Amino acid sequence: MRGNIRRLLAGTALAAALLSGNAALAQVQARSEQAVKVAGKTVKVEAEVGLVPVASKPGKQDATAGYISYTGPARADRPVIFIFNGGPGAASAYLNMGALGPMRAQVPQDPAAPLPADASVSANPATLLDLADLVFLDPPGTGFSSFAEDADRGTYQSVKGDADAVAQLALAWLAAHGRTGAPLYILGESYGTIRAAAMVEALRLRDPALQVRGVLLLGQALNMIETSQRPDNVITYPISLPTLAAIACYHHKRPAACDPAASAAEATAFGPVYLNALFRGAALDTATRVEIATKLEDLTGIPRAYYLAHDLRISKEQFRTELLRAEGKVLGRYDARYTAPRPANAGEIVGPDAFSAVSDLYGKAVLGELKRIGVADPSAYKVIARFPGDWAYGAGDSPFNDWPFMAQLEKNMADNPRMRLFVGTGLFDLTTTVGAADYLFAQSALPAERYRNARYPAGHVAYSDDASWQKLVADVRAFLIAGVAQ
Repeated sequence: MRGNIRRLLAGTALAAALLSGNAALAQVQARSEQAVKVAGKTVKVEAEVGLVPVASKPGKQDATAGYISYTGPARADRPVIFIFNGGPGAASAYLNMGALGPMRAQVPQDPAAPLPADASVSANPATLLDLADLVFLDPPGTGFSSFAEDADRGTYQSVKGDADAVAQLALAWLAAHGRTGAPLYILGESYGTIRAAAMVEALRLRDPALQVRGVLLLGQALNMIETSQRPDNVITYPISLPTLAAIACYHHKRPAACDPAASAAEATAFGPVYLNALFRGAALDTATRVEIATKLEDLTGIPRAYYLAHDLRISKEQFRTELLRAEGKVLGRYDARYTAPRPANAGEIVGPDAFSAVSDLYGKAVLGELKRIGVADPSAYKVIARFPGDWAYGAGDSPFNDWPFMAQLEKNMADNPRMRLFVGTGLFDLTTTVGAADYLFAQSALPAERYRNARYPAGHVAYSDDASWQKLVADVRAFLIAGVAQ
């Protein structure tokens, strides 16, 4: 009965939204009632899988975007969290099955252990469904979504167009479920952190009355210049140094017993000295150059001779191929605790990534979740979509341009004093490093009470590590509860 009334109300809300031009008709593919146990309590949840038509420009609906949502007891002040992964081209399977959804896939906790063909899946005791509705979003081209033959792919394959498409999807879901007045949170991972920042602006342009209370970024990439590590940008080397030191400690390549977090802190403290040496460049005297290279060897396990031969620099990619060279191994890019055999012809860039097989387990697990909700044949669900051509980040190819994603987010936070920011980073992530997150806030005007900068003893997909997952979900829960208390 509750479900029928809710669907009737949802249809009424959606009709009103359609008349105002603010939403498109959702195509529900499956729906089921579920009971979820959280903290000893049973929460009744409605799970739903659906698609929403989206437009590249007014009047041109040329793609669809998808969602997997879990809604609990109807309450006006119950938060809604929109959740997505990155890529570009990734569906939301990883965060759903690895961290936040009602079911969770378990992966081996020893990075050296062999991986099973499929992960075991069980009820997630830490899901947030007692506190908020969870809506996992699949951007156009991912999940069950698709593009029309005449779709404007250039628009969708851009930061602005991608974020606007996901904003259209979110607005349609809110209208269909009568939640347009709910406090909203946006959680993105990896490239999804860029999408999250851009989506805040897209939502504001489409409906300024929405109550966006928080943005949560896991493996943030907002300061892309540091993350991508342009070779002649000297700031990038001290920024990546804490991660290199933590990884060297983890793999026992530092000269003494050490703690990875303490190693990262030691490298952070050395950062200003290191940056000054890089800034001085050829003017740096030989004795100081040797002294800096010696300290870098101590911190990272990379020989002093390497640093002296490479202008005191090592990129993140070079580091992952050099640290375990003697053992014939290469580090994982997304989680450097993982290793793979080093190919005989390996250069400074080696792929595929050693951690990818772990991510694949989450991608397989989501198919079972779709069946559990009621999708008869989930085989068409695309966990990863490959897009033709380039992705437009919005600033062209000029070396003089920047990608001011954080500045855009700060502007919206200045206009919305109730909005807060959470950033979580894995200590062993060689892609989006803890130093890059620290630098993001060091260059930000946000007051300390408006943000949280957390780190976890894991990699880019921090929730693959059980201890990090428990801490991460507890941190997100605390962030939401603090927002409710505002």
